[in-house]
This record gives sequence, C-alpha cells and structure tokens, in this order.
Amino acid sequence: MRLLVISDLHGDLESAHQAITQFRPDALLCCGDWGDADQVSAEQLEVFPRLLPVFSTYGNHDPLAILPELKNRDGSKVLLDQGEVRAFENLRITAIGGIWAKSHKQPYYVTDEDVAEATSHIVAQGPVDILLTHGCPIGLADLTPKGNRGGQRCFLNATHAISPRLHVCGHLHVAQERTLKDGRQVINAGATPDGSVVVIDAEPAHWSARLESFRKPGGHVASQPS
Repeated sequence: MRLLVISDLHGDLESAHQAITQFRPDALLCCGDWGDADQVSAEQLEVFPRLLPVFSTYGNHDPLAILPELKNRDGSKVLLDQGEVRAFENLRITAIGGIWAKSHKQPYYVTDEDVAEATSHIVAQGPVDILLTHGCPIGLADLTPKGNRGGQRCFLNATHAISPRLHVCGHLHVAQERTLKDGRQVINAGATPDGSVVVIDAEPAHWSARLESFRKPGGHVASQPS
C-alpha cells in the first residue's frame, strides 16, 4: 500500500496531479494550503476524492468554506477534524490543523490550548501511525528558507505525546526530515509545486517514509531536497 503526502499547493493543483500520476498512490494525504478561495474551486478540489481516498488537514491558505464539504467516495470527509483519528486499511491517521497564534483572530489560528486539547483527544484514542499538521514542531524539520527555526513548542509537545510513527508537516516550504532515536520520523513535506512530496510504503512487514522529488510539467525533474 502506498500513500502520497502533498503540501502547500497554493493553488497549483496540477503539481498534485503530476505527483499522483508518477507515484500512483492508494491514498492521498495533505498537510494543508491547497489554495485560497480565489485560487481553487470546489469543482477543482472534488476531482481528487473521485480519483482516490483523500485525508487532509488545513493550513492558512485553504478555502475553509469548501474543504469541510468535500467527501470521499465512501462518504467520509476529506478534511479531518481537529484530533480526529481515521482508519485507512491497517493505518491510523490523525491531524491537527492551523498555524500557531496567541488568538483566534483568523479562522486558521490555533493557540497552545487548542493544540493541547486536540493532542489529548488523540492520545485518548490510542496509538496512531501518521500525524498530519500544517505547523511544525520546533527543532524538528522546521528550518525556514533563511535557516531559522520556524516551528512551535505546542507542536513539539504534540508529537512527543502522540508518538506517531510518522509526523508530516508543511508551512515552511523547505523539504527536510529528522529521524528520532526511537526510529520515529518527522518530515516536512516542503512545497509540492517545487517538486517535493512524501511517499509512504506501508505493508504488514515493511514500512518506509521518505521525501521524493517528481517530474514537473514540461519534463523538468526537481532537485531532491536536502
């Protein structure tokens, strides 16, 4: 079974289609930022769950009036609720969306308390395999294009408490990964329009999650991110 993780499309849905064509996944996961409401339409987004099951969280550039209404072919919602745990085949997937802020001034702002509440809800439901967030855990796969740390402690606390096999985040547009001492991975998916995705191959006796580059429209192959 293969899962593909995309992130930070910012309206470039064609890059997601290109990645699906190349890697042929059984399901599509998204760390958010499909695009603002003036960049993507319901009709464009509905194409994806018609192709394959989609599990998404949200970031700070998403059509929040559209995304919650999207449905997979089995009737399940594309958008995972905060702290929801969803089963897919033999995997358990969960999500905490939004970007960190001290207030709720914007609908995509989440506070320390919001993240802690979602984390507690996830932990109460038992072990999970994959955690999707848009924001990043500070110190883990959170380097910005300028080389600064762009993560937050609330997401670090979340990944420690939930202890997923894989935590995939986005937001910073820099593909990077970190393997912890216990073998768990934190991967920033980067920005899919730059040619960066995460590929997960999950079988009963085998698991691998890795950053991959893919062929862009026009025949260009993006450089493998470091």
